[in-house]
Amino acid sequence: MKRLITTALLAAPLFAMATPVNLVTNGSFESTTVNSGTWTIVDAATGWTVGPQGLEIRNNVAGTAASGVNFAELDTTTNSWISQSLATVAGYTYTLSFSYANRPDNQGANSNGLNWSIGDLSGTVGQNTTTSWATFTTTFIGTGSPMTLRFGAIGRSDGYGTSLDNISVTTQNAGGNANGVPEPQSIALILAALGAMAIAVRRRKA
Repeated sequence: MKRLITTALLAAPLFAMATPVNLVTNGSFESTTVNSGTWTIVDAATGWTVGPQGLEIRNNVAGTAASGVNFAELDTTTNSWISQSLATVAGYTYTLSFSYANRPDNQGANSNGLNWSIGDLSGTVGQNTTTSWATFTTTFIGTGSPMTLRFGAIGRSDGYGTSLDNISVTTQNAGGNANGVPEPQSIALILAALGAMAIAVRRRKA
């Protein structure tokens, strides 16, 4: 019985410390190969639905990435957008986070800005001339159905928009695992605890 209690105590912290999983695919736009000092406009990117005006991905051009080496801009030659469908669990609280910054060669506040939306929530960022990366964070409740995460350029369509990077959606529900499934280590300890309990019951009956 002492062994059972010890095993249960060891399992509890692992549930609390399980690393959240990012539900967003390719949130830092690293799936597209872009050489340092260059940029490209693509009409498709892993995980994302891309608007008809494309998606601009840069590597060490008009700024540097907030995460990894690539980052994105949605004012390509004119304003564009990207979106991604995320599977959510009804009632779970999710955290949306992303980084944004205006180009060092930005054309003023009227040229800059992004809008974002997830479910019924929406907002705007970057309608200024700040060129250092900032992080926006908010929370929302999962519906249990696929929810669309969308970003769009809202400034003047002049090819000089706000940069976007490091997008994530995570949840701390169900023991810290964003998929609502315990980590493998936690599962192993739970099974060990159940096994120890079964042995203890058998010995008491004997």
